[in-house]
Amino acid sequence: MALISTSLIPGRPPRLWGAAVEVADGGAFIRLAVLNAFDGWTVTQLLAVALARFEAEQAHDLGESVLAEIVRHLDRAAAMHREPQDGWAVPPVSFEPAPPGGPASPFPWSLARAGRFAIQMCPDAEARQRGVTPEQLLVLIEMTLTNWLPVTPWRRSCWEARREVRAALALEAERVRARWAAHVADCDAETDPG
Repeated sequence: MALISTSLIPGRPPRLWGAAVEVADGGAFIRLAVLNAFDGWTVTQLLAVALARFEAEQAHDLGESVLAEIVRHLDRAAAMHREPQDGWAVPPVSFEPAPPGGPASPFPWSLARAGRFAIQMCPDAEARQRGVTPEQLLVLIEMTLTNWLPVTPWRRSCWEARREVRAALALEAERVRARWAAHVADCDAETDPG
């Protein structure tokens, strides 16, 4: 993932930036709203997407208590975060199911949309299909908040929101590592001749 920006004006946020998220067979460019709430994704919207995805995963896999903890962290981050321009009315995020003929998904939606901007999420929990993974989305939110810290007038709320997102990201990264280790162990067991 790369954060793309133009030259920084001291005391002002970057004029144009976005994130290129690479996935196995392609990628996505997520343009972040900087000039106003209608020129890309705001942090508020990205938090809504992440929260909805983890809630969907929690509903699908009721046995993973770590998902409830991730949801709590993201809930707190969303409650603390303030957009750079206090008067912004942030457009709502809508969620759409995977298109017909696409890969099957255990989740009720795999496309998040805000106005003309869309994020195709990975349709499966194991992140084996094309699309942005929840971990990548959390990395993007954390990077965005980190870049806002030096220039936002809401430094304290930005710092607290970032702390909550980092906690959620650490839990998700550990969950992904554990899932990958289990997958590797299963593959080894299948190929072991003894």
